[in-house]
Amino acid sequence: VKTFFMTSYYDSIIAKRFWDRAHFPKYMSLAGTNEKMPELRYGENPHQHAALYMTHPAEGIPKAEVLWGKPLSFNNFVDLDSALTAVLDFKEPACVIVKHNSPCGIAIGKKLIDAYEGALASDPLSAFGGIVALNRKVDEETAELMRKHFFECIVAPEYDEQALETLKKRKNLRILRLPEFVRKWRYNAKIIAGGVLVQNDDPEEELIGDWQVVTDTKPTEAQREDLIFAMKAAKFVKSNSVVIAKNSATVGIGGGLPSRVDAAILAVRKAGDRANGAVAASDAFLPFPDTLYVLAQAGVKALIQPGGSRNDKLSIEAANKLGVAMVFTGRRHFRH
Repeated sequence: VKTFFMTSYYDSIIAKRFWDRAHFPKYMSLAGTNEKMPELRYGENPHQHAALYMTHPAEGIPKAEVLWGKPLSFNNFVDLDSALTAVLDFKEPACVIVKHNSPCGIAIGKKLIDAYEGALASDPLSAFGGIVALNRKVDEETAELMRKHFFECIVAPEYDEQALETLKKRKNLRILRLPEFVRKWRYNAKIIAGGVLVQNDDPEEELIGDWQVVTDTKPTEAQREDLIFAMKAAKFVKSNSVVIAKNSATVGIGGGLPSRVDAAILAVRKAGDRANGAVAASDAFLPFPDTLYVLAQAGVKALIQPGGSRNDKLSIEAANKLGVAMVFTGRRHFRH
């Protein structure tokens, strides 16, 4: 059995090397390209057994170096992967905080410390015990602020020497360095009973699609920038998702709910007074204007969504009545 697994492993490496990712072959071996890493203590829960199989060549979090802290758990790997996938979508200094595989704060800024403060301020309560991903070298100033909050893990491309020593003062923190901080993988897979679903990634260049302002009120340039940011953030929140953003930072995230209007209600509750004058993004079209009314009542002034509902006309009429600028992109961003 070991011999067959080994030869399958080598064959899969060769096949993966020549696969162009643009087309899906009739036969595919995903498990055969993986190598088992050191045993995990347990799975998602203590009574579950688990293991991590690393792809060849190594990519993402399995390739990261643990500079400090205990070995990573099953849940650490899952959350770190989510945080890394999101933060890699931003070219500006960015910070993503994830809790239970869902972002609770995303922000960009001129400096890394600005991005961190913006992401933490989004939902500091949920960020407790979360996972942090940053796309720039961590400096001492940022590390000093991060040390004041309890996080499970931090991943970044690099750390200043003093920043690393500062973060090491935090008990039970796991510090990861991933120097090759670029997105190489362009597909993802989900295991279901009886098969594996494989799809290409949701690329950044497909974020906006056909930008179309459909209301009498037009978004300002500042709102346009926040709308793009909000939709980019919404991409990484479990559907149904509604994200409220202001000044390049999330201030209210509602996601993982069967009802879109409930996602909006949650986002508004999280945002509080910060929703006033903010913008919002919906990962899919609004089936009814109710979501729009919830956002507008909280003070949201602009909304970005894919459009394409049979009730788009009703939503446009409602937006015009409320004085809300609304943009259709023609691109849906479900995340399951």
